[in-house]
Amino acid sequence: MIEKKLRGYILPNILATTGTSCYVLADTIFISMAEGANGITGLNLVLPIFAITFAIGAMIGIGSATKYTLLKSLGDKNSADKYFSNSFFWSFLFSLPFLILGIFVPDVVLKIFGADEVIVNVTHTYVRIILCFSPFFMLNFTFTAFVRNDNSPRIAMAATLISGIFNIIFDYILMFPVGMGMAGA
Repeated sequence: MIEKKLRGYILPNILATTGTSCYVLADTIFISMAEGANGITGLNLVLPIFAITFAIGAMIGIGSATKYTLLKSLGDKNSADKYFSNSFFWSFLFSLPFLILGIFVPDVVLKIFGADEVIVNVTHTYVRIILCFSPFFMLNFTFTAFVRNDNSPRIAMAATLISGIFNIIFDYILMFPVGMGMAGA
């Protein structure tokens, strides 16, 4: 029984992670086609920022969702609901510095990560988008953990895979037919 339930969580998580890796790979391929080596360099400078937002959102989400599930199973719905609400507050709060950096100093962020003027020019809009949308990324990672822990790992997997497919399709459309270049990714 436990083994079956565990498989029901592990397989969807593996598939969701694989889907996420596929859309990062697609981004890499499309950016290399649109911007060449400078685009890939810029992407490699921005990926750690995205990884940090993922890590913070996942940390808050997994920790809070685990505590939520434990409290809910003990019948303490009020305390469980507080963990749910607080997780979104903290995700949003931790995303604010990224948002502020994206609005005011995206070029400085790139330079801190080692970009020269050429890479800053290619990557400026892309890093601004990533930083400004970090509240949504973090809240998404947090919410996915709650969906998964609410006996719905397949829904969490489906949402991740569908968003990855959407991302790949619209990356291509925005980067090439629309002509947005790296900013379309």
